Amino acid sequence: MKIGVVNISIGNVGSVLEAFRFLRHDAVAVSDPTMLEGCDLLALAGVGNYSTAMGKLTTLGFAAELDRLVKAGTPLLGICLGMQLFADQGFEDGVTKGFGWLPGTVEKISSTRAKIPHMGWNTVNPVRPELFEGIENSTFYFMHSYHFLAANPEDVIATVTYDDTKLVAAVKRDNVYGVQFHPEKSQGDGLRFLKNLLESIA
Repeated sequence: MKIGVVNISIGNVGSVLEAFRFLRHDAVAVSDPTMLEGCDLLALAGVGNYSTAMGKLTTLGFAAELDRLVKAGTPLLGICLGMQLFADQGFEDGVTKGFGWLPGTVEKISSTRAKIPHMGWNTVNPVRPELFEGIENSTFYFMHSYHFLAANPEDVIATVTYDDTKLVAAVKRDNVYGVQFHPEKSQGDGLRFLKNLLESIA
């Protein structure tokens, strides 16, 4: 399986590539949007600012090509900020339009007691278990200050409780998959999640 990992210097591209290659798949960093065509899976990983990331994707021509391919049925995995960009809009540094693949917004985590950003290991609670089969502890690594508020609960396949706040941990609709956690940093559980996803689209 050929996996194209979008490379616009906003995420852990190297770690994501290593994770897919560990699972014995052909993963390549893609710096030119024309190279996305023909990939069996696209991966959009990111950390940082919603507005900056969407601006880079648009300026470099990735936004239009990703939108075309996703709407044509190509599977895509969004990781952390990459998943948040699925939303209609984000509210980090103003209001920025997202891809709109999944209805919802991205807003700052609101918690009465917890430290922001949400950083570290947390147990994920699957709502729909198909991508979490065989995962031993369901413990994954998180690092974010903003979170995805899904307008359609059916798009949410897993949640995580951070102190007193329930957050979206993973989403899925048709060929679009997203995780707020970092599977590439989540050791055995993260690799098993990626393996399950790859097997589901093979």
